[in-house]
Amino acid sequence: MNKRKNSLKEEAQQALARGELKKALEYFKNHCSLEPEDLRSQLKMAEVYERLGQKKDAIQLYQKVAEAYAQDGFLLQAISINKMILRVDPSSKDINDRLAQLYSEKTKEIKPLRPFPHIPIFSELNEQELQSLLRKVKTKTFPQGAFICREGEEGDSLYVVSRGEVAITKQRSKGEEMRIHILKEGDFFGEFGFFTDQKRHANVKALMECEIFEISRNELDELMKRNPHLKEVLQTLFKQRVLDLFLACSPLFSSLTASEREKVFKRFHLRKVPGDTFLFKGGEPSQSLYLIKSGEVEIFIQDRRDRKINLATLRSGHFFGEIGVIMNTPRMAFAKTTQPSELLELTKEEMEACFLKFPKLQPILKEISLKRLVQMRELLSQRAVEKVKEAMV
Repeated sequence: MNKRKNSLKEEAQQALARGELKKALEYFKNHCSLEPEDLRSQLKMAEVYERLGQKKDAIQLYQKVAEAYAQDGFLLQAISINKMILRVDPSSKDINDRLAQLYSEKTKEIKPLRPFPHIPIFSELNEQELQSLLRKVKTKTFPQGAFICREGEEGDSLYVVSRGEVAITKQRSKGEEMRIHILKEGDFFGEFGFFTDQKRHANVKALMECEIFEISRNELDELMKRNPHLKEVLQTLFKQRVLDLFLACSPLFSSLTASEREKVFKRFHLRKVPGDTFLFKGGEPSQSLYLIKSGEVEIFIQDRRDRKINLATLRSGHFFGEIGVIMNTPRMAFAKTTQPSELLELTKEEMEACFLKFPKLQPILKEISLKRLVQMRELLSQRAVEKVKEAMV
């Protein structure tokens, strides 16, 4: 029996590929009569009805499949099919209301038959708000390998993956591409442009044929005004993504996988520091290393006459304070903010825990620290030569 089912499905797909729509329809009908729970085949059959111009049959089957998906908790697939119905019959406005009602009922169930997906953008909305959003969602399909958005482009819409998988990548300084994350059904992206400067901060590429929902900034702004908790949820996720991207681009943590980075950044503590504030001074015990999330930090030493010798001015993405921590020595320099800054602090104890969990970090950090020590000595030697020359003039 199973061979017969598979044979009918294969015959249907082959006939569809050849453009033999009527044959494909008959094969799909026979297959679905034997396998009524195969919703994907029913969806294909509805598409064939649509291509044959049998709109009424197409809409009825689309509605049946959409409701089945919604009842099973697959909201994104149901939304996608509803968009197909609207494409066939733009007057079918009530379908989104029915879908929102089903979704609202499912989220209130105490013991759903199947695990119900928690989709941050949708799960926080009541039925009326969801109805409003569903009417405004746009669907876009991208073939495998296509760029959905590119780093540096303008854009502030939010996207949700409804079908397929996408890769989030970032361009490195040498032009090579670094993969940061793979997103699947229910995941969203585009939050950097939405919350910051209305620009895309990474490349997003389809790993297979994908269907993407686009939600405009205006629509989300309206929803967040009516539902402040939605803004909190999105901002929390945004902060996690910012930190993950930050660690992924750091020379110290770029060798870690996405799941490893997640474990590491849980050990960091965010510190908001006013401008003109000392983080540590030369001679003090070394307790932490720091990553600069935003702002600016000046690293310097003082000579015997308390004259300042600037070693570096560091900004977003740089880390410092690691030499004393890893070598277990007092601070060799001073660190001071030059403007209000957000810093991610990793204590010595937390760093040692990271080394135990991820041993490959320790040699990377040692190598970077040794290079910095050499640079510091070269700078001080050059300074000493300049002083001798000044004395000879």
